[in-house]
Amino acid sequence: MSGPTTIPADVPPHFELLHGDMGFGDLIGPMYIRKPREGRAFAWGFRVADKHMNRGGVVHGGMLVAFADQCLGALVYYAGGRKPCSTIDLATSFVAPGKLGDWIEGTGEVTRVTRDLIFMRGRVHCGDRTLLDVKGIWKILAPARWAESAVRERLGGG
Repeated sequence: MSGPTTIPADVPPHFELLHGDMGFGDLIGPMYIRKPREGRAFAWGFRVADKHMNRGGVVHGGMLVAFADQCLGALVYYAGGRKPCSTIDLATSFVAPGKLGDWIEGTGEVTRVTRDLIFMRGRVHCGDRTLLDVKGIWKILAPARWAESAVRERLGGG
């Protein structure tokens, strides 16, 4: 399953469709990325749709956390030298709710890098309104082990 190939008119300028989402990322998307050009920082975004809502009429907290993990995880990949990484801790503080139709963005920064850990801080927001404050730790995985297990999974060998 893949997302739309054209950018809807309600996506802010400088954002482009994030290609290559599969599995869970494809399920919760489409997601968009703003690359760091002309003084702009990396950012990810999505337009809140019915599938993101909970029974209380606001964006499901799990969606906001999953989105934050996707955003920060992408930054971690580059901070870790383009090696696979896995979230080992993700602390979130819910500040305000997201609403149907909102354009929600995620941004983040690396706060510390060790030999095999990357520490991040991030924010999920709608305009000036912070929805979620995030702190996390990612483990840099050994590429060979990760690649072998990914191949086994795709071939059905678990």
